[in-house]
Amino acid sequence: MMERVLGPLPQHMALKADRRAEKYFRKGARLDWPDGATSRESMRAVWKLPRLPNLIMQHVDHSAGDLIDLLQGLLRYDPAERLKAREALRHPFFTRDLRRYGYLL
Repeated sequence: MMERVLGPLPQHMALKADRRAEKYFRKGARLDWPDGATSRESMRAVWKLPRLPNLIMQHVDHSAGDLIDLLQGLLRYDPAERLKAREALRHPFFTRDLRRYGYLL
């Protein structure tokens, strides 16, 4: 499900996984289905999920671009690339209206 919504797991992270993590991968860096979740019905439900930007666009009518960018930053697989809390609070999604009124975080 993560790969369907967020995109593929970065290959460098899969390559760093130790031997105990092999059960979670198939075909190199592709995540495998969890045990007990491989019914055709569950697989079809996951494949019907929209990608994150499309999911947001279905439910948000304004600030969608900023919200998508913020969520993509917060949900990055690699912790080194993920937005930190302080960075997230300074993101345009939160600060856009503050700037308009002369306030800054």
